[in-house]
Amino acid sequence: MQLKNFYPKMSILGIATVMALTACSDDNPSTPFANTPQFPDSSSAMEPTSSDALAEPTSSSAAAVDPSTLPAEGPITLPQGLGVLVDDFEDGDNLSVFDYWYTYNDNDNGGASIITTPLNAEENIIPASVNNGSKFALQVNYTLDRGDYEFDPYVGWGVQVAPDEANGRFGGLTYWYKGGAHEVHVEITDVEDYDVHLAKFPASRTWKQAVVRFKDLVQGGWGKEVPFDAKHIMAISFQAKGNKSKVITDSLFIDNIYLQDSSEVEKDQPDMEIKDPVIPNVTFTEAEITVTNPLQEKAMKYLNKGVNFTNWLENADGKFKSFELGEKDVQILAENGFKSLRLPIDLDLYATNRDAFVKGTDTELKFDDDTLFMVLDSFVEWTAKHNMSFVIDYHEYDNSYNTTSAKDTNYIKMMAETWKHVAAHYAENTREDLFFELLNEPDMSDGKVTAAQWTVAAQAMIDAIRTVDTKHSILFGDAQWYSITLLTKRTPFTDDNIIYVIHTYEPFAFTHQGGSWTDYATIHDLPFPYDPAKWSTVSGDFGVNKSTKSYVKTNIKNYYKTGSKEAIMEQILKAKKWAATNNVPVIINEFGALNLRSTAESRINYLTAMREICDTLQIPWTHWGYTGNFSVIENGKLIEGLDKALGVGK
Repeated sequence: MQLKNFYPKMSILGIATVMALTACSDDNPSTPFANTPQFPDSSSAMEPTSSDALAEPTSSSAAAVDPSTLPAEGPITLPQGLGVLVDDFEDGDNLSVFDYWYTYNDNDNGGASIITTPLNAEENIIPASVNNGSKFALQVNYTLDRGDYEFDPYVGWGVQVAPDEANGRFGGLTYWYKGGAHEVHVEITDVEDYDVHLAKFPASRTWKQAVVRFKDLVQGGWGKEVPFDAKHIMAISFQAKGNKSKVITDSLFIDNIYLQDSSEVEKDQPDMEIKDPVIPNVTFTEAEITVTNPLQEKAMKYLNKGVNFTNWLENADGKFKSFELGEKDVQILAENGFKSLRLPIDLDLYATNRDAFVKGTDTELKFDDDTLFMVLDSFVEWTAKHNMSFVIDYHEYDNSYNTTSAKDTNYIKMMAETWKHVAAHYAENTREDLFFELLNEPDMSDGKVTAAQWTVAAQAMIDAIRTVDTKHSILFGDAQWYSITLLTKRTPFTDDNIIYVIHTYEPFAFTHQGGSWTDYATIHDLPFPYDPAKWSTVSGDFGVNKSTKSYVKTNIKNYYKTGSKEAIMEQILKAKKWAATNNVPVIINEFGALNLRSTAESRINYLTAMREICDTLQIPWTHWGYTGNFSVIENGKLIEGLDKALGVGK
């Protein structure tokens, strides 16, 4: 990161390169933060359109402009109350009530982003002229260019605040802005890994007021979770962030930044009813769930009580560097009663000329076999030694299989050749508990690849595998995140050695509350199962705020219908009935609940319900997560209560 100092007094406390990192983990599959802070009801959020084209950066030095000559906009309001006006920029200088303004960019990390501001003759930041009811506002112009940076490009600007016990009285922040999408960061000294508390705002081409309650701030999600404490505020900063695929040029004006006294922060109001739970009546006959295919017995024997090794080899930058997880971890799982290991790994990262092959300039796909098979062979050996089955799961967080590549015959051929290469390596392996999973959740970032498109790619991979290996079973899940709905509309493949897979994280409001990459980032304390005694008439008690998306609010209000074992079972039963009708096995190899905002008791209740459902329907299961935010093991030991919940343990 490159930070520009404008006064010797400036330090870089609270600014570091990792501030701008996008979390890359099982807890965050490279998707944006979902929290969009509130706007006053009179203002609507606006996204950029082609007609409000992005502004070109101006010179870093700007001549004074008479505001009266500018088109009138606004007027914006100047807050007055018990809080503190951080800066209204009307004095025309670089000094806020706390300190001087600074800027920074991603250049020290290999990025090529540029940030410029109007400067005076001494090369100090000065505000820009505006005609919004005030004379001046802070203006930044920027170009977001990834360059050689590994993650999303960024620029930022901010002001330091001296931590003070008296600052504990502040409960929120307001400001006016016009321009590009951005984040506001309220940094506190308690955060030591730069996983700052933040909120996101969409672009607006007219002046809008942003209102952020500190209670609604969320952290990025890649570091240690730390409670927000206003007494420890050390900086207020803003950040514009781009993406890896294109260069973005834009500008942003900020004005009238105000720290609200807690008494000025809007309070949550009653907006829900406390209702009795609505429990579905789930019924079925034994015949409706019976699968006589020998693969069913094989699946129950080898693919039940499984665990995923996550947040490693499936990452966009996940090509093997070292054994972050190894035999000791396999042994821990085996000793605690787990029977299967699913290893998510992005197999095509080991194709050394992948891009050239897809472009058609190379006709033969080549591989880094030394690395690829050192990893896979090690886990094949370790799982055999500790009596666990092993699933090689082609799993990619870079979303390289998407709506574009799904139409590219060379890309599909690359995927097929990759599997042929791996399958050929294990064709003579006598283990019947070694499985090949075609591709996890095709187009997992967007879910827009159709079932028909995915069928073409899947069939190509199946055919390629079967040219070298007819023995080992293949695992197939459908498009749209291994959708139950799509699977139940499918005619099974003609290959008779395929086991079908679904994923389920329902009720999503419960399992993903607090997930910073989801629209449930601010949600907390939803119980499982739904319990009227633990409910509230105020959705804000569960983290709902004005920025919460309407469908999330609806899901919270309807949780009395979905927050039960029976509601989950009703959905899973559809897949099981399809499997029985077609006499093929179906398994669940992803489910789980984030441990960020729910209670341990509720998570145990949820996992117990999932295990009981799978036992009843004779569906083998594999839990998403070994350690981390979807964990079964902590500090080398089985989490308390999981022995009974999942039917495992020593």
